[in-house]
Amino acid sequence: MTCFSDSIDSRGRWFLPILTAVLLFCCPATGQRVTPSAPLTADEVMVRVVSMNELRAKALAGYSSVRIYHLESHGVIAKKADMVVRAKYSSPNKKDFAIVSEGGSDTVRHKVFRRLLEAEQEAMQDENQQRSAITPENYTFSLLNYEKTDKNETYVLQAQPRSKNKFLFRGRIWVDAKDYAITRVDGEPAVNPSWWTKKTDFTRTYKKVEDFWLPQSNESVTIVRVVGTAVLTIKYEDYEVTQAPGLKLTLLRQDLSPQSTP
Repeated sequence: MTCFSDSIDSRGRWFLPILTAVLLFCCPATGQRVTPSAPLTADEVMVRVVSMNELRAKALAGYSSVRIYHLESHGVIAKKADMVVRAKYSSPNKKDFAIVSEGGSDTVRHKVFRRLLEAEQEAMQDENQQRSAITPENYTFSLLNYEKTDKNETYVLQAQPRSKNKFLFRGRIWVDAKDYAITRVDGEPAVNPSWWTKKTDFTRTYKKVEDFWLPQSNESVTIVRVVGTAVLTIKYEDYEVTQAPGLKLTLLRQDLSPQSTP
């Protein structure tokens, strides 16, 4: 996550909320009945999530993927643009992007899509990763629901930021009870990124690729004052993962079962 300059010109300034929004990955929380049989508390779940995230980070040597960006604005200013990007991540903090194709509004492509790529590279810096991480240091968590089916078990937690920080959000997260991985985030920014923004909602989902949970889709809907509504979607496809040798996540994960103490 990163801070965006106020120097964007008048044509591009209304896109500023989207730049900040898509990197926050958040949505409004609603009350849900807590299932009494939930085996872990919210704090216990997050201790395991943090532990597994650290293990996955050590085990992930790198990956490549294809991203499909699409933005449409409706209202006084109607614009549309698309961009396809090949992304490559190398541990611990390097990302490279190559634009495969693009079309539509020049303003969107240069003021939104390219700025998103630049901001994502800046977000890889250690300090920014720590400030934006979904951890007990940055959030308080409470259990909203515990969903159990024949195929999986999921904890639904409410996340409240500990500070009004532009890197944080307020909303809900879904945690897989087997892998202790965040599979979905819904929310809104902890701080309104701009006067131009009336409201921004987000939904981000993750999918399992081998032993890792990686982004699957990201959608943000921003209501911009005077201008109208802008909808940005990002789809992540064609993952190829490189795993570091010597770490067996499937075995390490067993140590974090509800019966064990992290």
